[in-house]
Amino acid sequence: MATVTIPLLALHAGYDAAAVGFLTATSAVSQLGGRLGLPWLLGRFPDRTLIGLASLMMAVGFGLLLVSTSVPVFVVAQLCQGTARAIFWTGSQTHAVRSGGRPVDRLVDLNVAGNAGTLIGPVLAGSLAVIGLPVAVAAAALGAAAATIGTPLLQRLPPYDRARSAGTIGLLRRDGVDVACWASVVGGGWWSMIGSYVPVILVGAGMGPQLIGWLVTASEGAGTAALLLLRRMPVDRIRRTVRTGALVAAAMFVAIAIAPGNALLYALLLVVGGAASGAITTLAPAMVSLASGEHEQGDALALSGTFRAGALLACPAAVGALLSALTLSFAVALVGSALGLSGVLVGRPAAGLRRGRTEA
Repeated sequence: MATVTIPLLALHAGYDAAAVGFLTATSAVSQLGGRLGLPWLLGRFPDRTLIGLASLMMAVGFGLLLVSTSVPVFVVAQLCQGTARAIFWTGSQTHAVRSGGRPVDRLVDLNVAGNAGTLIGPVLAGSLAVIGLPVAVAAAALGAAAATIGTPLLQRLPPYDRARSAGTIGLLRRDGVDVACWASVVGGGWWSMIGSYVPVILVGAGMGPQLIGWLVTASEGAGTAALLLLRRMPVDRIRRTVRTGALVAAAMFVAIAIAPGNALLYALLLVVGGAASGAITTLAPAMVSLASGEHEQGDALALSGTFRAGALLACPAAVGALLSALTLSFAVALVGSALGLSGVLVGRPAAGLRRGRTEA
């Protein structure tokens, strides 16, 4: 719901496109900070506790926007949202991976469950925004509060023993991790644009909030379909799929920016990009998880998430900076091109994906 509601709320409050990008980047700053602190947190607290804390912070962030949309309040709300997303998502990933079975299967299951919310959320937000944006924000706050109440029902798992982990530098040296981290950057960049400048582009093309909600939902639906198709993917195909998905997502980035204002064309581009983004959102963390041992998975998933969070910060900030010299379309296209071309520098062919453990 935040994907649609927060940019529209900012526009309604009188903020321009550059300010929307700044507010999105503010959330990304706190998300990056949260990701950097996650290895320490996962080594000291059960992931169930962290998930509950993150859900509560989400509710607080939405609640603040019901009180005021002034710059200080909006910034604090975005800081709460960013920190909450970092802790919630990585905590959920570690909880899922530790539940048993193949990491790929468990991460697909987690993403499909999460996509049930991202499918409903944009449409619900867009529909409620027709009644009034505060109604949509209040509904999002209630959803986060419900998640907070539900976290005690999760299985209690002990914190990781970080003394048995190779650490961030050791993980970065392992084969395939560079590709996974680059793909996480592309995935984070895609999501940052969907939650900031893509709605602005669609508004500029004459789309209403309800239609924007449906277009974002179509993109998320494509991501869910891609996840279901990839659930039983053999390990030796993950690397190629991650690379291809990242390149396709970056290409759709550029295409959405320069496309003429046609709803059907936007729908097609968002569906293709959503499918690619859905694939890399799951398979990139799976790659780093497969490259790690039992007590390294918290560090590995936090590493992948840190690169994603970095893109959530850098991409909107880069577009915002370019707006002083370029139009919004050209600025978004330039950033999307940079994301795709950066993949040429990583992931030289290797004999296979080395893993810290032998089972798939």
